[in-house]
Amino acid sequence: MEFAKSLLHPLLPSKGSHGYASSVDRPATNGFIPESFADLQDTSFPLGNSSLIPRRKSNQLKPKPDDERYEPTPGGPFSALIPSMWPQQILMKTSLTEDNYAQPDFSYDEFGFFVENKGFEPITSSLINESSSLKLKWQAYLEFTQNGQFEALTWDKVDTVFAPTDKLQSLLKQGIPHSYRPQIWMRISGALRKKMSNDISYQEITRATSDSTALSSKQIEKDLLRTMPTNACFNSVYSPGITKLRRILKGIAWLYPDIGYCQGTGMVAASLLLFLEEEDAFWLLATVMEDLMPSSYYSSTLIGVQADQRVLRKLITEKLPELDVALKNNDIELSLICLHWFLTAFASVVQTRVLLRLWDLYLCEGSIALFRFTLGMLYLRQKDLLTLENSAEIFNMLSDIPLDVDDIEKLIDASYKIAGDLSVEYIENSRRKFMDSLVAELGSLLTNEDGDKLSKSQMRQRNIDEYRRRRNGFWNGIMSSCHIRKKQSAHWAKTKNVRQTELVANLRECIMQVARHFQAAKSKKALIPDYSVEGHRRDYEQFATVSRNRLRRARALLDFDGHDDNELGFRKNDIVTIISQTDDHCWIGELNGYRGWFPAKFVELLDERSKEYNTAGDDRVTEVIIPLVRGRLCDALLAVFEHGISKPSVLGVKCHPWVFIEEASGKEVEKDYHSVFSRLVLCKTFKLDEDGRVLTPEEILYRAVHSVNHTHDQMRASMDMKFRSLICIGLNEQVLHLWLEILCSRQEVIAKWYEASSFLRSPGWIQIKCELRVLSNFAFNLSADYEVTKETNIPVKTNLCDMLIKHHLFSWDL
Repeated sequence: MEFAKSLLHPLLPSKGSHGYASSVDRPATNGFIPESFADLQDTSFPLGNSSLIPRRKSNQLKPKPDDERYEPTPGGPFSALIPSMWPQQILMKTSLTEDNYAQPDFSYDEFGFFVENKGFEPITSSLINESSSLKLKWQAYLEFTQNGQFEALTWDKVDTVFAPTDKLQSLLKQGIPHSYRPQIWMRISGALRKKMSNDISYQEITRATSDSTALSSKQIEKDLLRTMPTNACFNSVYSPGITKLRRILKGIAWLYPDIGYCQGTGMVAASLLLFLEEEDAFWLLATVMEDLMPSSYYSSTLIGVQADQRVLRKLITEKLPELDVALKNNDIELSLICLHWFLTAFASVVQTRVLLRLWDLYLCEGSIALFRFTLGMLYLRQKDLLTLENSAEIFNMLSDIPLDVDDIEKLIDASYKIAGDLSVEYIENSRRKFMDSLVAELGSLLTNEDGDKLSKSQMRQRNIDEYRRRRNGFWNGIMSSCHIRKKQSAHWAKTKNVRQTELVANLRECIMQVARHFQAAKSKKALIPDYSVEGHRRDYEQFATVSRNRLRRARALLDFDGHDDNELGFRKNDIVTIISQTDDHCWIGELNGYRGWFPAKFVELLDERSKEYNTAGDDRVTEVIIPLVRGRLCDALLAVFEHGISKPSVLGVKCHPWVFIEEASGKEVEKDYHSVFSRLVLCKTFKLDEDGRVLTPEEILYRAVHSVNHTHDQMRASMDMKFRSLICIGLNEQVLHLWLEILCSRQEVIAKWYEASSFLRSPGWIQIKCELRVLSNFAFNLSADYEVTKETNIPVKTNLCDMLIKHHLFSWDL
């Protein structure tokens, strides 16, 4: 440790080095910018007692901006803010009041918030009195992980991004020294890398929005003074933060035109401006919106944060079941309380001192930290909430929970105790399910453009090349666009093999995860892909054999005890082999060697193709299969289909794999359309496919696409959701690998939708087919409408069930 301390000595800054002050509203620093960690301990945040002392006395009431600046004293009002946010007028008046007049009955805390002076006691801050041991821990961590040379470690020598490690996580839980926060926040969030690698600078963005007349600009002007009215930096048009906040919010609305301006971002931006320079605050806010939170979090419909409220409700059901029962019994809608907690990342509901510690973890972990902290707060107050019987009292206590937090260490410990096992994958899978159901519920409220925006997995920045082309003139823009397109094509050609290898490796890992899931359920099937030529020849022969020999099965929805010899009894989730469905109400089946009749209403048909049924592949019995298939596997397949897809044309034609699949499946059956159409109609009308009629993989694909469109279009489902549902049907029918071969064989359609260097136009699709063939060994029973339908199966009451059995009234609509 002494070795680390000896290396951290002060250095004079070099011109143009990265420091706290940005090129926008740079404060006067008397020619010195802290660069080393030792400098930061002494100079980055001037600290002291409760009085306010100017650098030197002046006879003028207003100090000269470059010659004399009033500084807050350590631990006193405004002492936790960066120098560019110090309100000089207030500091000057306070200083004159101390010299000549009586004390006012109000003051400001170290963050600039208005507080009452009770008894005129000096307001001091414990935040600024940083723990020397904590500082040494961070210095040692930065020295031994970021610096490979025996020289003083300065911020310009520290990596732009910190790799997530257990040691970093441990330090973040202990907190970041306040003087280090601006630099460390930029690195743990990835904002510094975004700032340095972005195609456009913040100065160019501010110039582009300087004369903006957009509708969002008018709304921003209305909200500026309403964002943080109790803070001296934002409570008047002359406050030092108002101009900066205006530029940041306009810049964000300009950079992300699909999102525009959201009121929730104002509170986050204002909080960041208290501790970061304007340019850094802008890029950190952009990182929060683009990388840390889902793409639709700040959209006009706020659908992303609404989905997270449903995820939170699900987590409360699992983690805090007693509280969940109390909320249901009192009809408390938790989203009315917690929605703005998530939207502002707690900036609008907790004390600033607490917020800083929460953001130390949030800016590193992302949105999962919001769930942990919320569950931790509810966990700490659960006993108090359960003692209340009045709904209004419960609602009020829930609303006041964040503001009542004063022991941050206790909150962090509770958060990781109750939700430490929470994983990003779990959150993403739950979020995807609720997002799709919300899109379906909104229905007609969403336009096609809204649906496209919500289906994006990442926010889209403004097209900078297009903006510069319009600004510089048409012909210059054309030449620049051609040059950029050539560079992109060259880069694509160099990296396409690397990208294809990554896609295959990711897909193989996803397939192996599904296969290992079946193996855990004692399914003895081959997991090694067959790359031989004979394997391709046997595909259709095996498909026809399985189709002809399949048996009709049904899963029991409840327990049924057979009272007569000719009645077939079973237990819930038993798999019954169907012998006869001649009667609509009473079927004949076989279970464990016994045959008999049973009520048709008490079972659910399984449309499975293989002779063997496995509960591991049934999403009604084993929910683990849902994230494995609809989560990772479908995402990996979608990435394969999106690789090299054509860009949208000038006419705005959508370029999505689902559109390609629709056209390719239609072209495939057009070769013998009348024959295929007649077979499909007969199968639908007389259920010939249930009585041994074998449909070709092409016909199954055509019928599956139309079925998905029919059910999903009614709910205005996204194309990504349709794609996932189609994959589930392909797994059920064990033809997913054959479908890929069918789609890739339509050369004229592939050439229309994909670039020449895309995956599906290269021989690499054959390897993908061999990988997918492994999945045809397993029996799936996945619901194609899982994401567009709600659970409507109501359990049959026991007494009603007994009555039906007694009187054989199976035709009743249960």
